[in-house]
Amino acid sequence: MTLPNRKLTRWLGLACLMLLVGSSFARAAEHLPWEIAPYRTLVWVETSRECPVDDAFLTRFTEAIHDQRYATSGAVLVTDVQRAPVPLSRWFVTDVPASAFVARLESQELRADDFDRIQLISIGRDGDWTVTFREFDTLTRSWGSVHRTSAGQRSLLPTVVLRVAYEKFLPVAKITDMDKPNVALSLKATTLVEEETQTRTRRQREAIAFVPPTEDVDWKKLPALGPSEVASMGQLPGHVAIGEAMQPILRRNDRQGNLVAENGIIAMPWTYVRCDENDGLQLKGTIISGYNQPLPGRRNVRTQRLALGVRPAYEATELKLVDKSTEAVPLAGYEIYSKDPTGPTLLGASDASGDVTITKDPQSAVRALYVRSGGNLLARLPVVPGHDPMVTARIPNDSPRLLAEGFVEGWRDQLVDTMARRQILAQRVQRKIDQGELEDAEKWLAELRSGRTVNELAFELRSAKGQFLKDNKLDPTIKRRIDDLFEKGQRLVTQDKSLLIEGKLAKQLEDAQNAQR
Repeated sequence: MTLPNRKLTRWLGLACLMLLVGSSFARAAEHLPWEIAPYRTLVWVETSRECPVDDAFLTRFTEAIHDQRYATSGAVLVTDVQRAPVPLSRWFVTDVPASAFVARLESQELRADDFDRIQLISIGRDGDWTVTFREFDTLTRSWGSVHRTSAGQRSLLPTVVLRVAYEKFLPVAKITDMDKPNVALSLKATTLVEEETQTRTRRQREAIAFVPPTEDVDWKKLPALGPSEVASMGQLPGHVAIGEAMQPILRRNDRQGNLVAENGIIAMPWTYVRCDENDGLQLKGTIISGYNQPLPGRRNVRTQRLALGVRPAYEATELKLVDKSTEAVPLAGYEIYSKDPTGPTLLGASDASGDVTITKDPQSAVRALYVRSGGNLLARLPVVPGHDPMVTARIPNDSPRLLAEGFVEGWRDQLVDTMARRQILAQRVQRKIDQGELEDAEKWLAELRSGRTVNELAFELRSAKGQFLKDNKLDPTIKRRIDDLFEKGQRLVTQDKSLLIEGKLAKQLEDAQNAQR
């Protein structure tokens, strides 16, 4: 009898987990298939100097973490909770390099690749009990955001810590297939997550709060429980909900499967995967990127295409626009649009410092932003609001094009005025010649010759074009647009029909004067 694929996968996962129970669980978990391998997690806990606790508290705390963790996440996590051997405050800085943390692990005789996840927890006291949490993913060498929460009572600390650790847990997946913009991903421990999700659902459905009856009750027909009577277990670690975001990351390994020393980890900038479907075994999503080729390079056994979950820690993100050639120059007045299902929505324009605030979208974690200037699209910038407090986008400086556009517009007005004026004067000369008023015709012809010509304006346009394009640092896109502006101006010059009118009128006037003599 052959079992369906899903049931067979679950059965194999549970069978392997039963075989792995024992002291060698974490070591054996390293060799399990991706879908049924739990997250091997090292937890470092520290207490601040202002926190009045002793060793007995830490012992009870770690024991409570172990007990509650297994009861609330099952086999998804394999944790080792320890007192932090080093101060953790340094690692709560947002821009701390991953290489420095890996080196610190090695100084403690720990290999980063022996774990899937390292969680840092700092407990303090400022009226309430404060908890600072951050997570480090070893496979992608990536930091999560710094999250802070609090507890009113010391006895609630294990529950509060586990809740923030679950809610801000960074799921990791392998990108198994890509047909831009659609991608398919295989989540780590997905079988374990699905089994635990079903177990939670069953427990919640079967939960019954017993209350001694105050009157006769029909025991064959029990009353339905309200939502407040069933305890919520919080989010399950490793789960990815519809609409959440993941960031693609490339990991390059050597022949032994170890991370290469130089450029081993490449996080794809301005690129995210939005989760569209999650059937419990496979994740399907849409890749949203500011690049035409968001995942460069050939697929091979040494290059892993991964995706790491994004857990925002802030209410909004400040987007800063700076000149692509030099970050010291902020770009003001650039319009930011968001691509929404109902159409483009104007979020605002960058201020004098080049900043604009990007708020969260309740429908999707990823916001596809478009930067426009003067009606021209300059950049596509996918952003997960709240992931970072501030992100800087280096985009082409559109100021040279705006200046060129202003010049060409003014030049076009002069051209139209000159062409109209010459046409009017030419008609007057022609009319005076036809009427035999040759002196007046000669006067108007002299005025036609003394005025500005289209050839002079064409020369000015060519000279200005050289001045606008002489900057070697000019962005190629802006340069091409400036060139297009001047090309359109050149085509207007060819439409002038009065280029040879002076010579024709002079010849007619000379013939008329000779005829009168």
